[in-house]
Amino acid sequence: MGDMCAIIGGSGLYFLADDFQVESRLKPDTPYGLVSAEVEVGYWQNQRIAFLPRHGRQHAVPPHKINYRANIWALHQLGVS
Repeated sequence: MGDMCAIIGGSGLYFLADDFQVESRLKPDTPYGLVSAEVEVGYWQNQRIAFLPRHGRQHAVPPHKINYRANIWALHQLGVS
């Protein structure tokens, strides 16, 4: 997928939605289990971005249950640098 940045955020970052052009939603397999939510890949202000809501789309994953290893692995697999 090439060079891209990631934004790992919570519900407060959904302000991106107005300006974020989503190309795909992916849920990569990881050796650490499931990611918190689908990773949205697209463009924001002419920059390729992968956005991962760490608490899930419905903000249902509490902080102590976030599978940070799976989240980071998934972003790496998608080409985030």
